[in-house]
Amino acid sequence: MKKDVRLKWQLFIGVTMTYILIIGAAVYFFNDLGKQIERVKVISVKEIHESVEALKTRTYILIGFLMLVLIYILNRIVKTMNELGQRSKETHLLNKEIKAAQKQIEDSNWVLTESSKLNERISGIDNENEIAQIAFETLLETIDTHAAALYIQKVDSYEYALKQQIGVDHTGKLPEIFLEGEGLVGHVAKSKKLKVLRENVEDVFSSSSALSSNQIQVILLAPCVQDGRTWGVLEIGGNYADDDLPRISSYVERIAHILAIAIKSGQKHTLVENLLEETQQQTEELEAQQEELRITNEELIYKTNLLEASEEELRVQQEELQQANTELEEKANQLVSRNEELNAAQKTVEEKIKEVELASRYKSEFMANMSHELRTPLNSILILAKLLQDNKAENLNTDQVKYASVIHSAGSDLLQLINELLDLAKIEAGKVELNKDIIRTAEFADNMESLFTTVAQKKDIQFDITIQEDVASTFVCDEYRLEQVLKNFLSNAFKFTNNNGKIQLAITRDEEYLKFAVSDTGKGISNEKQQLIFEAFRQEDGSTSRKYGGTGLGLSISREIAILLGGQITLESEIGKGSTFTLTIPYHPNGKNVTSARQQSITNAIPDEEPVDISSSPPTLNNATVSNEDATDATRTLLIVEDDINFAEILREFAELYGFQVMLAYNGVDGIQKAQQFKPQAIILDVMLPISDGWEVLRALKADAETKHIPVHMMSAASFNQREFIEKGAIGFLSKPISEDALRKAFENIQLNINKSIKKVLLVEDQEFQSDVIKSAFAEHNINVLQAFSAQSALRKLKEEQNIDCVILDIKLPDANGLDVLDQIKSIPSYAETPVIINTAYDLSTEQIEHIRLHTKAMVLKSGKSNSRLIDEVTLFLNKISSDDYTPIKNIDKLKKNNPQPGSLEGKKVLIADDDMRNVFALTTTLQAYNMEIEIANNGLEAVEIANNNIGKIDIILMDIMMPEMDGYEAIKKIREHKQNANLPIIAVTAKAMQGDREKSIQIGANDYISKPIDIDKLVSLMRVWLS
Repeated sequence: MKKDVRLKWQLFIGVTMTYILIIGAAVYFFNDLGKQIERVKVISVKEIHESVEALKTRTYILIGFLMLVLIYILNRIVKTMNELGQRSKETHLLNKEIKAAQKQIEDSNWVLTESSKLNERISGIDNENEIAQIAFETLLETIDTHAAALYIQKVDSYEYALKQQIGVDHTGKLPEIFLEGEGLVGHVAKSKKLKVLRENVEDVFSSSSALSSNQIQVILLAPCVQDGRTWGVLEIGGNYADDDLPRISSYVERIAHILAIAIKSGQKHTLVENLLEETQQQTEELEAQQEELRITNEELIYKTNLLEASEEELRVQQEELQQANTELEEKANQLVSRNEELNAAQKTVEEKIKEVELASRYKSEFMANMSHELRTPLNSILILAKLLQDNKAENLNTDQVKYASVIHSAGSDLLQLINELLDLAKIEAGKVELNKDIIRTAEFADNMESLFTTVAQKKDIQFDITIQEDVASTFVCDEYRLEQVLKNFLSNAFKFTNNNGKIQLAITRDEEYLKFAVSDTGKGISNEKQQLIFEAFRQEDGSTSRKYGGTGLGLSISREIAILLGGQITLESEIGKGSTFTLTIPYHPNGKNVTSARQQSITNAIPDEEPVDISSSPPTLNNATVSNEDATDATRTLLIVEDDINFAEILREFAELYGFQVMLAYNGVDGIQKAQQFKPQAIILDVMLPISDGWEVLRALKADAETKHIPVHMMSAASFNQREFIEKGAIGFLSKPISEDALRKAFENIQLNINKSIKKVLLVEDQEFQSDVIKSAFAEHNINVLQAFSAQSALRKLKEEQNIDCVILDIKLPDANGLDVLDQIKSIPSYAETPVIINTAYDLSTEQIEHIRLHTKAMVLKSGKSNSRLIDEVTLFLNKISSDDYTPIKNIDKLKKNNPQPGSLEGKKVLIADDDMRNVFALTTTLQAYNMEIEIANNGLEAVEIANNNIGKIDIILMDIMMPEMDGYEAIKKIREHKQNANLPIIAVTAKAMQGDREKSIQIGANDYISKPIDIDKLVSLMRVWLS
């Protein structure tokens, strides 16, 4: 195109220049002619003639030149016109090609668009007739097909069959079946190429083509090819123009390909369905055959067993059997359905439990970590404040001591806040267990009155407690949690009630519920804030200028406790008139299921008791008081530690029937003092005690060299694992309510332990030499060893012998596995609680260790010093058994010689491992007062290094758990890996006082455990015990 434009411009410029030259030459000629005429006027004829000749000459020359120029220009014009003509032809051809290409593209787009419609319509259809019907409908709509036929190759055959036809004269000769290469259609199937017929249509029809009509001028035969295989042949006929025929041909080829894919998919799917049906049919036939065989076998067995039965009995039995089978099938189906429902429900519950446990664990860990961060600095504050308050150096004046007291008091208040936070977290996490027992209504009311009488007198507030007449003298509840709620109610009431006000605690009964209502004449609470105060950290007045302090946790904890108790808290309040908080709990009067069983179980052995008056003075021993002189004679003494006065008296009278002289203690501290003072021969100890509970009492008794040999029998109304008591040193456990038989067995057990002089140990060891060595070592400690060299021998001795106190068991035995023997020993009722110590030289797997821990926690690995360790373990178990050699009353001199009293800490070397220098400073300051040598480690790695580099020089380690680089757990493990540190006392110290921390510390290798803030007296006592 650009070249054509350039030629046109050249032509225009040439013509223009020619016109300019001609006009210029003419102008020049006429001007010159005018000048010559002017000259003629003045010159002669001759000159005129010469001038004319000269003018002619110049004119001829100019005309010649102009003719040459004109000829050149005309030549250029002719060439340019020829080129323009050629260009015009080329442009015409190019436009024609472009139009053809555009038409081809449009045809292609039309083919793709229209064929895609068919593809969408037959997508997912497997039926060949339905596919053909849809294809014909599409062809009719798209290309106005007059007639069509579709041949499809049969499955697993080379034959093609006419599947569907439309617009075909049925009188014609239609080929129903043909082979590939047979006839015109067969030829198309074999060649796999489209064939178009525009002539001799009638001949085609007669030569095995399906289509022929006066209106049909063109027939197209398209093979349906996919994956190199012809799946069918599509034959269509119509009246198509020559211009449309290529487009129609492409469209038909595309349609044929789509049909090939659909036919292939349908046949494959049909084949799969047929195979599936065949497989199912074979399975059903196989099941039927199996059922027939089963029925045949049952009939044979049935006939064989009932040959001698009568015909009538056989008929009846058959009917019963059929009925039973029907019922069993129905029940089995019901069970299967129920099991599926239960499994689904169980999975849902398990998922929910996991989610709740995960959330609870995260919250507990957060509370533990927060507690650690708060307790760590608080520990130093309380310790140093206590040191300053005691003023042992007497270098502080009165005001400074007072300041220290204020610091210590404020720190204690902060500790109380931390405890409340942990209490709330434990309650919300569901880790609080209720310990329900009988509560005496009058005694409970007196206790509450005594707690708040002083406060009432200081504020001149009238404080009254009333008990409704129909409330029984006793009821069942968790006394500690009940007191916790009511103390919070009363504390709030005294806080918000002005002087000269009135506060009342009313205990009433409402059918099956017991109500504790605390009313005051305080400021009252508005309606919109009555729900707010039960939320954690929320108060009625939350402004910065509020008059009253507090954390807002008390009512939140109280509400959760009320829910645990099965009750609720309600509030009635009016501004300016006061408030009434009411705790409603289920009412169980007279200690149902507790008191009745306790009273009735011993009616024949114990006379009726008059109620004991509870006065404000502490209870005395009355006639049961025992002096030191009495304790040294032959009279057997028994200490009963029980806070229920009436039940203590019942136990006292029952004990006197067995010849015991009884002492009574009503709280844990009094029990420890009496045990240390009078050295009784046996102790009955309740778990739920005021001031110090039974766990603390048992621990204190077993930590004291003079009382650890006294047999202690535990009892409680709460649910505990009895093995846990046995492992901690008790000889037995009683669950309240206690029956007469249980009491009799308990006292027989006590008598048995008191009367035994020599202890029996069964040693199960297959190596005779090793067994003899151990027996000789135990003989020096007045322990009789019974030897067994096989599992069979051990079990026989357990049946023949009586009152075996301990079993030492090797894992590898010649005739059985030691773990199986352990299970058999624990299955014998009389030895279910007998201590078992595993003594082996083999490394145990985790599964074996877990198996062992189901029955015992004592394991000793055989080594050069294992016999000493074994004696220590056995002695630890036997310490709960009193004997002549071990009774401190009769052998006190020998006992003091072998087990000296825990002496002073002076001169002992302690390693303090703690990353908080405030705690290190506080502990160092405290322990230096006892003249102890102190080593300091700032983390677990330093602690391990110092301990391993100073073997034999360090006497005890105080190990903090949460430290950088290496925590206390890992440090204890590393220290214990060194054999020479196996007996080094380690006390775990941590602020993370959550459930299970103590057990984990002991399991890792610590000897004992103490939580922050550290009680200095308790720490010193622990150190003295372990250093002794």
